[in-house]
Amino acid sequence: MKRVNKEITNYVEAEILPKYNKLGGHTDKHIRQVIERSLRFYQQEPDLNIDMVYVIAAYHDLGRLINNETHNIESAKLLRKDKFIKEHFSDKEIGVMAEAIEDHRASLGHEPRSTYGKLVSSADRNTDINDMLSRVYDYTKHLHPEMSESKILEEARYHLRRKYSPDGYASSTMYFDDPDFASVLIKVKEVTRSPEIFTKIMREYNSKRK
Repeated sequence: MKRVNKEITNYVEAEILPKYNKLGGHTDKHIRQVIERSLRFYQQEPDLNIDMVYVIAAYHDLGRLINNETHNIESAKLLRKDKFIKEHFSDKEIGVMAEAIEDHRASLGHEPRSTYGKLVSSADRNTDINDMLSRVYDYTKHLHPEMSESKILEEARYHLRRKYSPDGYASSTMYFDDPDFASVLIKVKEVTRSPEIFTKIMREYNSKRK
């Protein structure tokens, strides 16, 4: 497999990835996972530009530093403004990368405009069931602090089933073959198959986190 330009990786490692440490849920660890998955998916589409694949993955969530709700748009803006990026990519390449970043969110409701967008969107899928459980619970609790524990669990289970069911927006918009994601979909189905099972699993999991 081709290697990413060393000058680009050095810049991203020194100037871009450390910025993610300022974020809560989406940290440097998450971005590194998306980068790794993107480079793995690149092997299914080797005609793509590997440097572009890498940069898209590295920048795709950077806009969360500005606005979490519109982070895909803000991330694309940050990429377009980056002087280093302008020196190493053509205007056309930057435009394609920016579009891919704008399109990466599975919940947008439309297909990414390019294979680059499909790749980073697919790479952004979570494949860790424990991370899924903690994030959906914490997010629901943060969003609805007035809710009772039982209601939070009910909403968290509903969200997981809506997102990761066979016709859910995260699973139906997966554009690359990925055994890890296929495996985690089975696990989600198992843990959410009934309110009683989900409540039991979540309470056991939360007790270990304390």
